[in-house]
Amino acid sequence: MFDIGFLELCLIAVVSLLVIGPEKLPRVARTVGLWTGKARGMIRTVKYDIDEQVRMEEMKESLQKSADAVKNEFTESIGDAEGAIQDIKQGVNEADSSSEKTESNK
Repeated sequence: MFDIGFLELCLIAVVSLLVIGPEKLPRVARTVGLWTGKARGMIRTVKYDIDEQVRMEEMKESLQKSADAVKNEFTESIGDAEGAIQDIKQGVNEADSSSEKTESNK
């Protein structure tokens, strides 16, 4: 996040020692450490929430694609079944008409 090297940290420590003083420096460092820890925890929580939302969105899209595929396959199966029923009806009608012709010929 920040590109702070060793020399920058040493400079910050020396300036802090001069400005705050040796008596208050440990308490200030502890407070800064606590706030830094809380900030990291909050950032970690926000990252987790964002990752969770992205994962949920991906799952939603995947589920939608699967539902669409099932719907298309179901529609196709119904069309095939209707075609087969029409073929059977046509075959039955042809058989009926041919049996009527043979009976009328007798």
